[in-house]
Order: sequence, then C-alpha cells, then structure tokens
Amino acid sequence: MSEGMGDGLPVVPPTEAKVRAMLDYAGLAASDIIAEEGVRGVAFTAEKVAINAVMAGCKPEYMPVIVAAVQAVSEPPFNFHANSTSTNGVGVLVIVSGDIAKRIGINSGTVAMGHGFRANATIGRAMGLIKINVYGSVPHRMDKSTFGHPGKYSFCFAEDDDIIPWEPLRVEKGYAEADSTVTVFAANSPVQVNTQNESAPEGFLAIVGDASVVLGERHSEFALALSPELMEYIRAAGWSKRRIKEFVFERGARTGRELNEKHRRITLFEGDDLDKRIPVVASADEITVVGAGGDAGPFAMLVGAWGDVISITKRIQT
Repeated sequence: MSEGMGDGLPVVPPTEAKVRAMLDYAGLAASDIIAEEGVRGVAFTAEKVAINAVMAGCKPEYMPVIVAAVQAVSEPPFNFHANSTSTNGVGVLVIVSGDIAKRIGINSGTVAMGHGFRANATIGRAMGLIKINVYGSVPHRMDKSTFGHPGKYSFCFAEDDDIIPWEPLRVEKGYAEADSTVTVFAANSPVQVNTQNESAPEGFLAIVGDASVVLGERHSEFALALSPELMEYIRAAGWSKRRIKEFVFERGARTGRELNEKHRRITLFEGDDLDKRIPVVASADEITVVGAGGDAGPFAMLVGAWGDVISITKRIQT
C-alpha cells in the first residue's frame, strides 16, 4: 500500500496457489495476453489480472467476468487512458447480463449498487485494482481526479432478467439470449431519482428526464436503471424500451437559453442555439436502460458516462 499498490483497503495476499486457481478456472496460462491498451501499450497478462482478482477477494469463478471486462475497457472507444487520467474522477461500472450472474451470485436486486454481496464487491474492486496496479492510474500521479467517487472502489451489478418486459441488455447489444455479457461504462457517480406518487410512465419518466439534465448537456451516453416497481408500471402500460429511451431523451432536452440561465454550462450557447433544444445525449440510442434493484421503491438511477467515452459490451467466455 505504501508503494501506491492498492485502493487503500486491505487486500488478500496473492499466493501462487490462489493465482493458479484463478488462471485454471478461466483456462489461461500466466503469460497469455488478455488485452492490450493502445495509448500506453500496456499489456494485460492473465497473471497480472489474476493477481489483482485475488487481491480484491474474488473467487475463481469470477475470473471469466473480469477477463471480459478487461477486454472491454481496452477497446479504443472506451478510451481507458483518458478516463484513467482525467480530473473528472470516473470509475469502471460493470453491468453483467445473463445466466452467469445468478450462477456466481452477482446481485441484481435489493442494494444492487451497494454493499453486501461478494461477487459485486470484488469483481468491481478487481477492475479498480487493475486500473491502479497494472495500468498505473495511481492517485496524485496518473489519476488526477478532483473528487472521485465511491464507485472507484467498486461498481458492479447485474441486470435482472426476471423483471424486464423486453429483450435483455446482452441481446440489445447483439449477443444471443443464452450468452452472458459484461457492459463497461466510464461511470460518474450515480444519481438516484425519486418518482414517488407517479404510476404512469409519462409521469415518472418525466421526472427522470428532468433529472438527467444534471448530467450535463451533450453527454456521450448514460445508463438508466429502473426498479421493479417502475418496471411493473411499464409492463402494465405496454411501453417498449425504445419508447422509454425516446421519451427520456426528449424530456431531458433544454434550449440553449435555458441552459445558459438555469443549468450547469459546459458550453455557453449563442446565436441559433439559444432557441434550439439541446439534448443531454446526441440521440436516444445513447441511453442504456436496464432493470435492477429491490422490490420496494419507485426509484430510478442515472449513471452518466465521462466525456466522449463509449460503453463496450463483451461476451463472457464460460
């Protein structure tokens, strides 16, 4: 820890036997290159990834999820270098979709984005440790976060297939329903939205759309998690995922004049843009909608992605 190797919490000693168990479960040799990040040319070897997974407290059966997540963050559109050095202070959000979530115990229900579940906590933590120990994103050195947020320690949850009335995230991203996937975001801190006393989608999604403005105009994308209670209202009303995205997209737009006067200004709008409606994201396609969370509570959660970083989805090899 004194050498900057870690996240400030105690770690599990990465003994040879524990590291070997990680590698064996994933069918990897220590020298295998899982991925290579293009900007700094950092190679993520299986051994380094396994060491950090052990340090985080992972079980061997979590290793395929971590491997897929490392491959995802190494894709150029994710821009791992930029979001590892920025003052914006993002963490790596891992959303798991598919049967593997239940098999290894990744929580999608009550306290989905919080504490209490080893798989969530340690898979998310492993990604943070890999960012520090393998990539070199050490605070005060490469990591220049102004504030950071708790998701830099760990940020991982699963989509709940049992509550969604449409195709799961993995299918939306082009994979088979029988597959399991990870989707990674360069994630800002989550924003919880209370939609109390609203049961019509037009009502509670208007609140969500209004709340999305705090993410900042012309955002690259954001994730929207809807609770089981809201999902029941959506199912009853027959709303599709596409309709939700388009409604929230339109509701979140503000004119340049409104943004100049009332909201956080990333850009000072002038001329024709004063009366043009400026959306939070470029299109409804840049909104990722998932179902998760506990049964009680009409809540939604917004998670903005940093800058021009694009989320990446990878299939988990099981």
